[in-house]
Order: sequence, then structure tokens, then C-alpha cells
Amino acid sequence: MSSMLKLFLLIVLFYSSAVVLSQSVVVENLPGFWGKLPFRLETGYIGVGESEELQLFYYFIESERNPEYDPLILWLTGGPSCSGFSGLVYEIGPLSFDFASSGGSIPTLILNPYSWTKVASIIFLDQPAGSGFSYAETSEAYNSSDKLAVAHIYEFLKKWLINHPKYLNNSLYVAGDSYAGITVPLVVNELYNGNPLTDVYADFNGRISHAHRMGLLSDKLYQNNNYRFSYNWANNKFVQKALHVREGTMMEWVRSNSSMTYDFDYNQTVSYTFDVKTTVNYHQKFTHKSCRALIYSGDHDMVIPHTRTEEWIDSLQLFVQSDWRPWFVEGQIAGYTMEYFHGDYELTYATVKGAGHTAPEYKPLQCLSMLERWFSNSSL
Repeated sequence: MSSMLKLFLLIVLFYSSAVVLSQSVVVENLPGFWGKLPFRLETGYIGVGESEELQLFYYFIESERNPEYDPLILWLTGGPSCSGFSGLVYEIGPLSFDFASSGGSIPTLILNPYSWTKVASIIFLDQPAGSGFSYAETSEAYNSSDKLAVAHIYEFLKKWLINHPKYLNNSLYVAGDSYAGITVPLVVNELYNGNPLTDVYADFNGRISHAHRMGLLSDKLYQNNNYRFSYNWANNKFVQKALHVREGTMMEWVRSNSSMTYDFDYNQTVSYTFDVKTTVNYHQKFTHKSCRALIYSGDHDMVIPHTRTEEWIDSLQLFVQSDWRPWFVEGQIAGYTMEYFHGDYELTYATVKGAGHTAPEYKPLQCLSMLERWFSNSSL
């Protein structure tokens, strides 16, 4: 986080006169995991919106290295209605499902050796209400939009930091992938990670040229039955009790709420209005600020082709600091990268070789190496 943004955030928090009420608890054991969790997991709710009628559920996992100094990441899963648990267990969190050994009513959880919590503390947020364990106290409050969701996320972040003041001096990164590319730049005007959906129509149209260049490569490296374990686990009553999910607030946990799922043929769904079509203009504004950005894209991603990502990065008209070259992990090419700058603004772009839409899900070792090097200001 730049010093200017830190100062702004501190002023906002200092002048906030609202009393922040929330339910949070440290979870030491989880059904499906043998023994005590070897990391600090906190779950809770924070109320946002008018009269706090929206209750947003989060998972917070403290850095396993040095939480006092390591960066803090607010991770926004795409969708725009996918649960933060999806990012936690399938992408960058310290837990994953043991597909080979899982059986019975509760799938087995194992440690992910490539978790981003090795180098950062992460908040995984269920947003908007209706995603994961987040809920609204009135039926009308479930109606949302890009701009409204962003306002609620920003309110959540301010209140979370008021409740966790020891993280105010940590570098803050707002990150996500897929549809989070629409919401992330609007939440903070600072830094964001991932291979985001930045321009609704252009990104989807970019699939045609990408498919031609890549020979119609499939993005389905996993079968849908891999996600079945998350439904079995998250809907188990003992799991919800361990996570301190409020009883009677939801019918069923789903990985992504279909009533809000994005379809680029429509401007809205039953309860979500897509009122932001592009965020490339926000990226252009960032080039005049003192900040760093990391953009990564799986080179087998047919949802948001990396070729389209490269096009809108070129439109920023940045200076090239390091030209197109391979980057390596364990002696093997992990992808290709370029570094850009404009004054105090720095942008690192990287492709992840062989990765699909959610790159850390497919190439966890490579993505953790990428993040760790970038956090340490090292070249990929």
C-alpha cells in the first residue's frame, strides 16, 4: 500500500464514529482435518449497508511466516457470486481436499504446501450477500449490482481494519481473479492481483483469436466432480458449527450463486445488476500513482484469454522496463513475463504456463513462487 493511501485509510478510520459490531472467532479444529490447525484461522460476520442488513461472512488466515510484517490480502473470488471458500480451498489457501482418500459424509482436508499464506495474511470474503455463508436480513437487500457490491466491500474492509488495528501498518493488496477484475479496481484505487475480467465485451470477444492461436485448448483440466467435495463439506452441520455460521440464515451453501452468475449476454440477473462494463480506465488512472501491480494469466485460459489481457495492458502506453522473457521455477519454464513502469507506477505481467482460468488451482507451485518473488521486489 502506498504511503498516501495508508494515510488516507488512517484518516478514514480515525474519523469513523460508528461502533463496529461483529462476530468473530478463532477456529482451531475443522471436521475433515486431523488434529489442530497449524495456522491461525478466524471466521466471522461484519454488517454492512443500511442498518447493517447485509451480514458478510469471511475467513481470515494469518500469515504463517511473519504476520507482523507480511502483506495483507483481501481476496475477492469472481462469479460475481462465488464463495471465498472456493479461493481458499481450490486456489491459494492452506487447505485442500484429499480427493483420493475422501469418503463418507465429510471429505478429508489436507494442507496445501503452496498456500499464499506462506507469505501473506489473507481475508477470503463471501460477497455479495447470497454468496457462501453471507446473507441479508430482508429479501430486498439481496438485490445488488457492481457499484453497490463495491460499496459494501469497501465498508467491510474499513470495519474489519477497525476491528484488527494491528494490520494497519501492513502493506495492503486487494486481489482476485475472473469477475473480480470488475470489482477490485473500484474497491480501492490501489493494487490488485490476478487475471481479472477487465472489459466485459472485449475480453469475451478475444476468445476467437485466442482459440485460433492456441489450437482450441481445453480449460477443463478438472472434472466437475472435484467441486462436489466442497458442497458436501460446507453443508455439513458440524462444519458450519465449527465455522460459527449463524443458524437459519441460509438454505444451502453453493460454490457460486446461480441467481448472480455473470452472463455477458445480459445486463442483469434475478438479483444482480452488472452496471460496470469496463475498468481499463481505472488502470489508466493507476499509472499516475505510486503503486505496484501484478497481473497474471493462465495461458490455457479460454474464459479470459491472455492475448486480450496483453492488449489492454498495451493500451496503457507504459514504458518497458524488462522485455518479454521466460521465467523459471525449479529449472523449468513457468511462463513468460514483462515489466512496465510510468514514474512511480510499476506493473508486472506474467503468463502461467499450462494454467487455466484460475491459475493457482492448476499451477500452485509456480503461482506461489511468482507471488513470493514479487512481494520481495525481485524479478520473476
